[in-house]
Amino acid sequence: MNMLLRLQELMQELGPSMAVIEWLMQESENSWSIGLTSGLELGISFCSSPDRLMLSAMIGAPEVADRQSIYTTMLCSNLLYAEEQALRIALTGPDGDLVLLSEIIPTDWTLSEVTDALSRFSATTQNFIEGLSLSIDDVVETLPNFSAAARV
Repeated sequence: MNMLLRLQELMQELGPSMAVIEWLMQESENSWSIGLTSGLELGISFCSSPDRLMLSAMIGAPEVADRQSIYTTMLCSNLLYAEEQALRIALTGPDGDLVLLSEIIPTDWTLSEVTDALSRFSATTQNFIEGLSLSIDDVVETLPNFSAAARV
């Protein structure tokens, strides 16, 4: 089955199936923008070889005075989440805007699987937006706890 066609069908069903979706707009044959009632805007794109979804969300630009701390926190987060579905924070341009990216490979390409992935990603995005206001000292303090939890 052509997974892009399947995703296009799923995207038509997605809006009515998730109450938190305020709007959904197809950007191109293989990409969509989704506005949530929380104010978040998510991007979803289909990529092939292997067939997968790329999720993205703009999470803001740090104040100039906070950039060094935020960028250090960003790098720490990328290391902490290295094995979490390719979850990454990246810079999008010279103004220092940050974007959260995640790659998922659906197993069955069902509506439930896509809605679950979007729900988890939007919650993670909200956590990152809140978390980026932490100082690097706050992040470093959590590293031993994260390491201990990872070994369990």
